[in-house]
Amino acid sequence: MEIHEVKLGDVAAVKGGKRLPKGINLITKPNTHPYIRVRDLSGKRTLELDSSFEFVDDETQKTISRYIVNDGDIVLSIVGTIGLVAIVGKSLNEANLTENCVKLTSLSGVDRDFLYYFLKSPYGQQEITRGTVGAVQAKLPIKNIQDITIPLPDELTQSKIAAVLSSLDTKIETNQKINDNLAA
Repeated sequence: MEIHEVKLGDVAAVKGGKRLPKGINLITKPNTHPYIRVRDLSGKRTLELDSSFEFVDDETQKTISRYIVNDGDIVLSIVGTIGLVAIVGKSLNEANLTENCVKLTSLSGVDRDFLYYFLKSPYGQQEITRGTVGAVQAKLPIKNIQDITIPLPDELTQSKIAAVLSSLDTKIETNQKINDNLAA
């Protein structure tokens, strides 16, 4: 198995989210315009709409509609708690994305799940930390994200690695649900 190093920007488009316009606040009443914030990246592999999400109104949606995510995009937090990662699920297709996150989209030559697990790995987190700048308010600039080095095996090996890790995640989630039920 041959592994070569690539830059993240060579295998994915890195696109920023959008700050809400001045004076606009999120609303709690559900509508068709959810707004993904850093705190919504809960540690689950797939990010799905739930009762903790907030929304933007129709008028705000019109002004920030270019900054949406699609089912399967990878979301990475870049301000605040830097390095949180999730894959956008179907229920958040076309959701709005905060300026404190980026989306990784248009993947080429890299398995989406492999990239997700790489970014969550200690090595991936080290690469993220290495690209972080700022002392008072740390931030991970898009250019530094594009420069993250990824050790990349062939696509078949990537998908096999991702399948094993995904299976383990599923088992962990199942055990957590069992433990939660026992504690209740």
